[in-house]
Amino acid sequence: MQHLLNNIKEPIVCAACLDEFSRGLSDASSLRGYLRMDVGFTDAGLQVWCQRHEANICVIDFEGARPEADFRSLIKKSDTTQDAE
Repeated sequence: MQHLLNNIKEPIVCAACLDEFSRGLSDASSLRGYLRMDVGFTDAGLQVWCQRHEANICVIDFEGARPEADFRSLIKKSDTTQDAE
């Protein structure tokens, strides 16, 4: 189940968004909050798309292979239990 946790070591980001954020052209408090991306499958593989700049960020071509994918997720549940005393 370890692979279902956030193990990202090198995030994929839009270079234009990174530049704007780095130059202080955003009111966002973090780059993560500034990014607006779509990620999805294409006929060739996987694409990361910047919504803000309407531009490709990354395409991963599977070269016809169908790699294994795991769409399960681990969602932390908040503790909403209250004592009834």
